Amino acid sequence: MKDLFTLLMIAFIAISPAIRAQGLKDHEKNIREAYKLLLKETDKNKDGKISKDEFYAIWKDKKVAEVKYKAWDTNKDGFITEEEYVKVIMDMEKKKKP
Repeated sequence: MKDLFTLLMIAFIAISPAIRAQGLKDHEKNIREAYKLLLKETDKNKDGKISKDEFYAIWKDKKVAEVKYKAWDTNKDGFITEEEYVKVIMDMEKKKKP
């Protein structure tokens, strides 16, 4: 499960032009599906969100985990939710555009 979170994020960013061609709603739907796949691997207590402990568990390097966690937990409540996941990916894609 090494760097699963990053792999899912990169996969969606890499294919995003093709997804975006389908329309924004379809693109967002696919990002949400990626989050659900991530939940299956990380959400040990099945509460529908990724806690700090669950997130850190997928990283070998805890310093990297800390930096990434701070970026993904945008409201700083101690969980990464589906909405935060979608927003971070969408924001990253906006920054990527020329």
